Amino acid sequence: MMQIKPGDRVKHAAFGQGVVISLADGYARVFFADGERQVPLPALEPVLGRNETVVTYAQGGEQRATKAWLCWKAHELPLLDSASSLTSAKIDLLPHQVVITHHVATSMPRRFLIADEVGLGKTIETALILRELASRGELGRALMVVPAGLVNNWHRELNEVFNLNFEIFGREGDVSDRRTNAFAKHNLLIASIDTLKRAERIKKLLDAPMWDLVVFDEAHHLTAYKQGNKIRKTQNYKLAEILRDHSRDLILLSATPHQGDHFRFWKLIQLLDPILFEDEVEMLEHRHRLNSVVIRRTKADACRADGSTLFARRWVHTEAFVMSDAERLFYQALNEYLRDGFALAKKMGGKGRALGFIMTIFQKIAASSFAAVHRTLRRRLLALTIHEGLMHDLNLDIEARDQAFREAKEIIRFDFGLSNERIDDLEVDRILSDAKLKVLKKLDEDELALASDEYSDEVETAAAEDMAMNVIAVALPEERQRIKELLQLFPESQETKVDKLIGALGVLWQQNPEERVVIFATYLGTVEMLGERIDAAYPGQGVVVLKGGDHGSKVAAEKRFKQANGPRVMICTAAGREGINLQHARILFNFDLPWNPMDVEQRIGRIHRYGQRDTAQVYNLVLGDTIEGRIYLLLDDKLKEIALTLGKVDERGNVAEDLRSQILGQLSERIKYQELYAEALQDPELRRTRLELDAAMRNACQARDVVFELFQDLDRFSLDDYAPLSKVGESMELLVDFIIKACVFDGYKFARVDEVHYELRDDKNQLLTQFTVDRNEANESEHLHLVGLDHPFIEKLLSRYRQLPAEDIGIAVKADGVNGVLSIWQIQTHNDKGHDVHSILKLAVDRDGNRLPMLEKHAEAYFQQQPIDASENNLPLLPKLEMVVERELKFRGIVKEGQPYSAGLIGWLDIF
Repeated sequence: MMQIKPGDRVKHAAFGQGVVISLADGYARVFFADGERQVPLPALEPVLGRNETVVTYAQGGEQRATKAWLCWKAHELPLLDSASSLTSAKIDLLPHQVVITHHVATSMPRRFLIADEVGLGKTIETALILRELASRGELGRALMVVPAGLVNNWHRELNEVFNLNFEIFGREGDVSDRRTNAFAKHNLLIASIDTLKRAERIKKLLDAPMWDLVVFDEAHHLTAYKQGNKIRKTQNYKLAEILRDHSRDLILLSATPHQGDHFRFWKLIQLLDPILFEDEVEMLEHRHRLNSVVIRRTKADACRADGSTLFARRWVHTEAFVMSDAERLFYQALNEYLRDGFALAKKMGGKGRALGFIMTIFQKIAASSFAAVHRTLRRRLLALTIHEGLMHDLNLDIEARDQAFREAKEIIRFDFGLSNERIDDLEVDRILSDAKLKVLKKLDEDELALASDEYSDEVETAAAEDMAMNVIAVALPEERQRIKELLQLFPESQETKVDKLIGALGVLWQQNPEERVVIFATYLGTVEMLGERIDAAYPGQGVVVLKGGDHGSKVAAEKRFKQANGPRVMICTAAGREGINLQHARILFNFDLPWNPMDVEQRIGRIHRYGQRDTAQVYNLVLGDTIEGRIYLLLDDKLKEIALTLGKVDERGNVAEDLRSQILGQLSERIKYQELYAEALQDPELRRTRLELDAAMRNACQARDVVFELFQDLDRFSLDDYAPLSKVGESMELLVDFIIKACVFDGYKFARVDEVHYELRDDKNQLLTQFTVDRNEANESEHLHLVGLDHPFIEKLLSRYRQLPAEDIGIAVKADGVNGVLSIWQIQTHNDKGHDVHSILKLAVDRDGNRLPMLEKHAEAYFQQQPIDASENNLPLLPKLEMVVERELKFRGIVKEGQPYSAGLIGWLDIF
């Protein structure tokens, strides 16, 4: 029995637990919950701490030995160097992503700007970092702060691909703060930056516990700038400052973090390390210091594990056409309608804001196709007609009301192809009733602004068409009559761009009937028209449409397109701009071009990505005599001029991809495309537009040069960094071994089928899941699960054995020629930066407390030795071992003098 001394915790059969105050003559004075008592020593039992319990209960038993091994491995596996490669997420895990994950996860402090070029997977890198920290037990609370248009994309990526269980904060999300402090109640949140920066939200953020990690996407929008002698900070920047001080780790993401202004960039770096540079001048003089906080990988750096090039080549060709006479007449009338709308909106000031948004949406739809704008004009005419009828109803003008509603019904019959039959009459009435409700809906200007925004996502893009049709609270004088006159000018013949596309598809299929083609068109009206025309021209080829809506429908469309006998054409709306992988196709047509050219790069990225084996061929179809077409061609010409000057064109005259993305990325920060295109309506010769583009392009080029100079001393990616992290074979075998042994005790069977395949069965031998350790095969199959630390089933097993009771962890084994103890410790250090860092330490000693390094080196082998029941009282050894642990931690530099730490036993082998 352990000797009881003052200060020990003890328990008594009648009085419960207490603390010993003093000892005398076989009695102890003990402070219990109900007060101080004197009790006989034999009536007391020591209350063992966790480590003492592990040592005291060490004993034999084969099952016990296996469970003890499982406990050790459950703690050790997430801390292996190769752990970042052991993810079950179905992604193409690339070397630079593995290196950055390990670097960030093992760094202190974790405050970084990740500035990888577009297309290198910053979202995946962030998710891998989150996963790695969670596996290490170092991530309880995380907040993702992202642009409003990307909230849903982040949510899908983190939850559906990486099983991270984030919730969305905000009006449309899972979580709101109407009744409680959501930031205190929920630990994993995604929120838009605009949602968080309100004063009342900031107060709640500060009232909630600190975050373990805060991530800002598109971090170049965190701006502080110099105005005279004063520093001006935007609300975005102030929010970042607040969250910097209210989080342990901070990660900023941006492909274009430097906008050519050294002061602004220095202020961004100050969010990560306020004392790294005294000012922007010192930053320039000592730019090598940026390596401590900035990680930047270029497409030239990135490569496959064997060192081969990551990306296939790409070829982008812009084909310009001119409108037919009928198209030009309609286009000119439409522009006049838009000009009048913008002019009236400007004249009305704040009250005209909504009308300006409507005109912007119309202008965008018109740039997509004449069919799309015709569809929208027809439906807006319907809404205006219904609105007129409702106004007559309020004024009790029954005859005028009935006339308006009769006209509305005729519009519905024509647009929906309905007859005068009774059953169709009922459908007309239903559509009219629904339309009335939409017309009566209160105008939400914030929703309207989001729908018209150039950065709007797929949901807002789809909503834009509905809003342009139905928001009639703002309208031009006599707008209903103007739309009728416009519609009379609509050209009935097939559009010029459609003719060209149909012809190009015919040429491609003559060369290869199996060729897969991706077509991008922003708006649903264009998509529906294209689907009908392609089906009519090539009835056997098949068309699948990928549009906004639930993620399941997008995935289903993507799968259909990828099937061996699937459709040859996929038409994508803005919904396909992100989050889908179409590298099995090599041909892409941009039927319309988004106003922001960087969106074109995102579209191209759907086929020109890792896994593409052929040169990606991209064809941009442009009506060169429209305002939009002329501006796009102007930009394209200027890019080619710059590329020629810098020697950045290939043999076909294509602008080098890195230069294109760098300049367009900088340009996006200098031009408000929405305003540029609206103002161009009033400037048909594009004089002002040319001047604005020239100035913006010069600034963008200067900014690119400045960035290049500042970043040239940053460490480049090297496969040498990846080599020690890439050896996953041994780690995967260890993980599989863990799963097989753990399943036995949990009523499951994890059985090997062949070298790479495994089956998970229940206690009735029913097949539950099929697993593989081959990442490529898992990525190609929707049925196969990939073995990984973060797979929900495997994660559950790991969690269970990490929590094995202390009484079950110590074992006794027989090993010839050895007499001593092997202890395995989980060390948790808490440093001055607020980081809890976990590590594993193996220490072995003989019965006198002398080190036995050979036992430590071959720890795995001793778990396989014969378990025995014999065991000694090793409690006297424990204090000696704890002293050895402290010395070893300081010797290895894991713990500094005076730094707090905890050391808990996760393995104890009493070896005889």
